[in-house]
Amino acid sequence: MKNLILISFLFLGIASADGQTTTSNSDPIRIGIKIAGGAVVTRPEISFLGNNSDNYLSMVELSHATPQTSFGLFAQKKFGWLFAEANALYSNYGMVFNVADYSGDKQDLHQMKERFSYVDLQVMGGLNSHGFRISVGPVMHILSGHSSELAVLENYNEKMRKISYGFSGAIGYNLNRFSFDLKYDKAFRTVGDHIYYGYKKSPFLETPDAITFSVGYAIIK
Repeated sequence: MKNLILISFLFLGIASADGQTTTSNSDPIRIGIKIAGGAVVTRPEISFLGNNSDNYLSMVELSHATPQTSFGLFAQKKFGWLFAEANALYSNYGMVFNVADYSGDKQDLHQMKERFSYVDLQVMGGLNSHGFRISVGPVMHILSGHSSELAVLENYNEKMRKISYGFSGAIGYNLNRFSFDLKYDKAFRTVGDHIYYGYKKSPFLETPDAITFSVGYAIIK
């Protein structure tokens, strides 16, 4: 319910701005649907899961991320050379880890996966000219789902954050009812932000930044 309220305020904010703007340089508000896909950019990184006696139990290596997909709604409003945009997107992506369980000098290497689902609420603003746009803005990630095969590991712990934040930059182009955007999302959390070995937070430093391409279609224009 809280997520729905936040989304409602996000779009009502832009809609009210449309009603208050009467200058000849402004255009009607565009509201429509958007789909996006891209890559979560991470590099391999290794951490070691230990027990309370500081003995290593497993090596946990971040291997790679699976593609990110998103879909949802957008609202866009021009003010002469300026414009504002709000997005409410449901996003999914995954992380793949190589895990080696220690047994003497022999290691049994196998893969384990995590899946994440977020409701991403974002407001962006910037410049536009002849259909071309460039913009920046903050984003709020609201966790809506998570599953992890790492949970079976001995001494593994999870402390999920329900809300996290990020910042984005994008370039785009409007063609009639269509909107095309190439966006870079910088996450203000690490891939191991929620992963604890016992009571110790895992030392992962990589962040789940994403490069995505989206296509929007304005139902209201």
